[in-house]
Amino acid sequence: MGVVELIGEVVAAAQEIVTITMYDAEGNPVEVSKPDVKYIFGNAQYVKDRLEELSVSSTSLKFPLVVLFTPVTEDKTNPDYETEASLSMLIACSSTDSREWTNEVRLERSFVSVLRPIYEALIEAFLNDGRFDFDYDQGVPHKMRENYSYGRYGAYTESGDAVSEPIDAIDIRDLKIKVYKTNNCTRI
Repeated sequence: MGVVELIGEVVAAAQEIVTITMYDAEGNPVEVSKPDVKYIFGNAQYVKDRLEELSVSSTSLKFPLVVLFTPVTEDKTNPDYETEASLSMLIACSSTDSREWTNEVRLERSFVSVLRPIYEALIEAFLNDGRFDFDYDQGVPHKMRENYSYGRYGAYTESGDAVSEPIDAIDIRDLKIKVYKTNNCTRI
C-alpha cells in the first residue's frame, strides 16, 4: 500500500471520530457527527479540475475536503521503515457566502466549527494508527496555517487558475511520516 492509500485510510479514520458544526439556511448551528469528509490527492490543478467536475456531475457535497498534494517524494533508504515522507495537505470547507464575511465570522463558521475539528481528528487518527512511527513526546511533526485569505480573495493553482468557489482552509506543510515495514516484528 502506498502513501496515497495510507493517507486515505487516515482520513477515513478521522471522519469516524469527528463532530463538526454546520449552519442551516436560517443560520442555526447543527452538530454533525461522522460527516462525509471527502479525500482527493493530486496537484493543485487536478484538485481544482476534480472539484469543478463534482460541481457539474454530483449531487453530493464536495466539502469538507482533505487534500494530499502529490507527488509525494518517499525516502526508502532507512531499513527500519517502509518509507519516510514529508507531506503537504489541505483541509477545506466551502465558504460560498464568505466574501461578505468578516474574519471574525469566518473564524466561527469555518475554522472553529468545521476546519479545526477535522484537523484535530486527522492528527489524532495519525497518532492512533499503528503503521506510523511518531516520537510520543512530540506528536505528529508538521506546520499548520489557518488561511483566511482563500475565502475572501480566492484560491489559485500554480498556473494562476482560480478555484471555482471560495473556500476557507487549513494548510498543513512538512507533515513528517515514517511508515513501519509490514513485517517488522518489533512493531506495537
